[in-house]
Amino acid sequence: MFSENLKYLRQKHNMEQIDLAHKLGRKSASSISEWEKGKYTPKMKTLTEISTLFNVNIDDLMTKDLRLDNDSYKPTTIAAHLDGEVDDLNEDEMQKVLEYVKFLKSQQGK
Repeated sequence: MFSENLKYLRQKHNMEQIDLAHKLGRKSASSISEWEKGKYTPKMKTLTEISTLFNVNIDDLMTKDLRLDNDSYKPTTIAAHLDGEVDDLNEDEMQKVLEYVKFLKSQQGK
């Protein structure tokens, strides 16, 4: 299921293969293309990076059809909601986001 899920999540986030490649520190999209075709599966470190990037459980990424199970993809982090827009934030905006995160952490357990 990994190959289908990777393509689904990448498209859901309006990313081209090259965009995902760059987010994973790769210079070209060839690995992404091969993963989506099912030719290869990335190493565990890369799988972990992908699951973190798309905010999905690694087991779900590998075994569930995320296209059918909309409950498997629920953004639960601020980063997931920003959907790559964090690069567009200026320093003041980033500081506000960090202050909000600090506020949310202080509210946990109350």
